[in-house]
Amino acid sequence: MKNLNFIAVLLCFCSFYLSAADMPKSDLNVTKIVVSDELRAKHKLKPHHEHLAFDCLDCHVGQGDDPSKFKAIGDEGCLSCHKSKKLLAERLKFMDTLKANPHNSVHDGPTLYCDECHFEHKESTNMCSECHEHEIPQWMGVTP
Repeated sequence: MKNLNFIAVLLCFCSFYLSAADMPKSDLNVTKIVVSDELRAKHKLKPHHEHLAFDCLDCHVGQGDDPSKFKAIGDEGCLSCHKSKKLLAERLKFMDTLKANPHNSVHDGPTLYCDECHFEHKESTNMCSECHEHEIPQWMGVTP
């Protein structure tokens, strides 16, 4: 019986240790910020990020603890999770046959800034639709 208790405790410890090791450093950080309901309503998260239980500090790293003063995170912030523009282009490679891969466009290649189309706290836009408004519904869905 002692061996079973020891094994159970050991498994719990290992499970916690391994999951903590896989967490981003911000998850291990004990600093918590208070976000008012007003700010939370004004700066909503995209559903896919909300589903992942993101907090302001997950993206606004090193920007202090006052959410009203946070600045845009730029490509560096986005790519800290989304890896690289090349990888994003590769994930949508199936769209290359239509010359419609937004992350590897025939006009700009993989050089566009993330926030030319994607916005976290407001509706995103599809820059391609500025010239290709009639083709966009056939090429791709809503820009996340």
